[in-house]
Amino acid sequence: MKWEALGDITVLIADDDAFNRQLVVSLLYKIPTIHFLEAEDGIEALELLSQNSVDMILLDLHMPKMDGYDTIREIRQEAKYDFTPIVIITTDEQEMNKLYAMGADDFISKPFKLSELSSRIYAHIEKKQYRAKYNQLSKEEIDTTLIATQAKEKEQTPQEIDEALNKNSQNYTIEDIEISQKETFYNMIKLLVSKESMYNLTTVATLSKALSKLIGYDEKKSDNIYYASMLRNIGEILSIEKDKKTDYQYLLSGYLLINNSIDTDFIKVTKQIMTQYKEHFDGTGFPKQRKENEIYISAYIISIVEAFDEMCRNLDSKEKTHNSLRAGQGKKFHPKIIKLFLTHFDYFFELREKIIKQISDKKEYA
Repeated sequence: MKWEALGDITVLIADDDAFNRQLVVSLLYKIPTIHFLEAEDGIEALELLSQNSVDMILLDLHMPKMDGYDTIREIRQEAKYDFTPIVIITTDEQEMNKLYAMGADDFISKPFKLSELSSRIYAHIEKKQYRAKYNQLSKEEIDTTLIATQAKEKEQTPQEIDEALNKNSQNYTIEDIEISQKETFYNMIKLLVSKESMYNLTTVATLSKALSKLIGYDEKKSDNIYYASMLRNIGEILSIEKDKKTDYQYLLSGYLLINNSIDTDFIKVTKQIMTQYKEHFDGTGFPKQRKENEIYISAYIISIVEAFDEMCRNLDSKEKTHNSLRAGQGKKFHPKIIKLFLTHFDYFFELREKIIKQISDKKEYA
């Protein structure tokens, strides 16, 4: 695909789930000519559309304030958007005919696949540009162009196009797989835990990512630790008979679930954290009584941040939290990492308050 030939492209993503919007952006970030606008609902999408030149719209159906149905209806009432392709994010086949009739151009399902997403966008932008140009041609030029177009369309049937897309979708890179794993497990957790638990998981994950970057980890590894931290108790979360299982059984069931996945860097760090974040520097932890350098840095990060978050919720002063963490230096916590954390204690304390306020203001995960 020759993206440069299409020029600069602006794609409007309308989805109330920020993670889904960011997933699209992260999948396509290597294509420098694509720019993104993001909307949390239909009303915001229409405002952005009126204020910007948009080449294509990725539209989720289920959004607050104004859903995808009303949004597409409003867009198609305006003649100036006739050539703007609208791709609906859905897997509901029963709704497709209805949405086609309303003006939808295509459908795509989650989890997104890089090859399919980029192919669909490229095809629709190319078609849009052609239609816009075609609309301005003289009758003589139209007849000539129509003949050429019909000949081109005969080269590839809809079935052949679908087969090509299916073939391309098998050529996933390890990055594609890793992104899909993160989205799948994130959405699983989001469905299974309470709103309050999701707040706590998000807080620990964000603080863990901040500490990872402070240690010197790059964006990719820090991001892996962010999502891996949410899976540290997946065995317990999935368990139905919570009163009948031991901590070790929870750990084992969670590990077996994760271990069945393709062994990406994300899965590797998830297993490190899951099996070691309760281990202690002095060898008194769970489950293997590992100590010092036998424990992964990623596990030490989660151990410190989880303890910090719990102390902030249960202790009645900032000073007590600081002192309690310092008391664990060289015992529960890695001495150098906890020293680094305590050196920047005010930063982490303020960051935690900011995260909680942001989540509360946006009412995320409601």
